Parts: sequence; structure tokens; C-alpha cells
Amino acid sequence: MIAHATAQLPTGLSAQDRATVERRLVERSRTLDPTQLRRHARRVLEVVEPDPAVVDAHEDAQLVDEETRALAKARLTVHDNGDGTVTGHFTVPHLAGSVLRKILAAMTAPRRAALGATRAQGAQPLGDGGRDWAHERGVAFADLLEHLPTDRLSGKTATTLVVTMDHTTLAGAVKAAGIDTGERLSAATARRLACSSGLVPVVLGGESQPLDLGRQRRLFSEAQRLAGATRHTTCAATGCQTPYAWTELHHRRPWSHGGTTDLDDMVPLCTFHHRRIHDHSYQHRRQPDGTITFTSRTT
Repeated sequence: MIAHATAQLPTGLSAQDRATVERRLVERSRTLDPTQLRRHARRVLEVVEPDPAVVDAHEDAQLVDEETRALAKARLTVHDNGDGTVTGHFTVPHLAGSVLRKILAAMTAPRRAALGATRAQGAQPLGDGGRDWAHERGVAFADLLEHLPTDRLSGKTATTLVVTMDHTTLAGAVKAAGIDTGERLSAATARRLACSSGLVPVVLGGESQPLDLGRQRRLFSEAQRLAGATRHTTCAATGCQTPYAWTELHHRRPWSHGGTTDLDDMVPLCTFHHRRIHDHSYQHRRQPDGTITFTSRTT
């Protein structure tokens, strides 16, 4: 890192000034971690350069070079494991990585409280036991991908996932659904996705004819979501502290069973509890205060 920093110094710098800069970097390397040293190195020119504008310009030039090189190294590979999971590996510029880290940190922090509340109710977490940090981030990343806005992307139709299900699936039957990329989904997942305006459900009748192509009256509007913020501050599950802004809007009475798309029927649930409310191995009960309590059917 020191050799790289000295190589970035202006070509007109004297040998004496270069030696002074190098000594400073060696000294600071004893007390700074690599990240701190990298930041210091970008502005180390100020040791011998009295003009702040020159130092600023030198730092900016280094950042431009770093960002250009970082973008050139960007890569993404995705592999289907054939077991219901996909494994990926990516390299992105530091800024994009920082944004992702910050988002996942924000998404996992309240989820820990939500999980604790769920366990306190006697229910078991999804999966087969403990949830480590890597798992927490993996679940949050999956949630993030499901909720990415595509409104500003070109070819919006191409970025919209179409879920095709039989009308009996939407009504509660245990019957798998398909998506337009060729994979199959469980009935519970299909019904959960049908609650989201980010995905378009195509509901088929007995002859596989489309009965409902994402009808807007079945989905809560943005105005209703805003109005719901005056009634809710968190996920409706008992004890869950996931902020309302991160919840998905669920029909208290299923739309397929005559439920209405109005505020009294709207139940905000985080993705974790939204999965649970569509999971037949759990039953739920609405409390007088409007919160939802989950219990395992096996207990």
C-alpha cells in the first residue's frame, strides 16, 4: 500500500519530498488499520504541499482512478444448485457494497427482535434450528431482491416476475404455482406473492384461462399504505419491532374469500411473519389490539 501511494505522487515532486511522504506513511502504518491507512495515504501529499486545493485535486484523481478500476472488476455469477437454492458470487465497487451492507444491517437488526418474539410465543423459526449472522443476511438479501423497485428500469415488463396459479391455489388449495422463468413455487409462497404489487399474479380458471391479471382492486394502493402509517408503526405480529415501512400488506380476510381491499382489512406484516401467516403448519389469531399471534399446530 505504501509503495502504491508513493507511486501515485505527482511526478514533479522532489526526491526529498517523496522520502518525507514515505517516512510519514511508514510511521502511520504502525498505528492505523489498512482502511485508515488507505484513507490517510490519499491525502498524505499535504505533508509537503501547503496548498489545500492541490491536495484535494490529488485525492480526487486517486478516487477517480480507484472507482474506474473497481467498476472494471465488477462481476456477478449465479448458479442454480438444483435444490431450491441459488448460489452467487459478486464483486462490486466499494460504494455499492457499502450500500448493500447498510441495507442488510438495517433489515436484520429489527428481525432479531421479531424472531425473539416469535420464539417467545412457542413457535419455531423457519428452518431447522439456530440462525447465524450469515443466515440472517441471506434471508434479508432474499427479501431485498423480492422487493426491489423496477419502475425506473427500461423494459419494465421484462423485469416483472409473473406468477401463474390455479384459482383454487389462491383460494387456499395446496397446489403449486409456476413463474415465468420456468420454476415452481409452493402454494403458500404463491399466495404470499399475490399480496405484493411487485409481482403480477395470473389466476387461471378450470380451463387455464386467465381470470385475474393482477387486478388493482385486489392490491392495496400507495395512498392506503400511507394511511396505514397512521394506524401502525411496526409489523402487526405480537412483539415484532420491524418498522411499518418495511412491511408487506396482507388481507386479514383473504381476497379470494370475499375480503375487501380497505384499511380495516389491511394487516402489515414483515416478510418473516408474512411467510408464517401463509404457512399451514401455523395458526394465527387476531388480538383485540389488532396484533397477530402465531402458534404451531403441532403444539
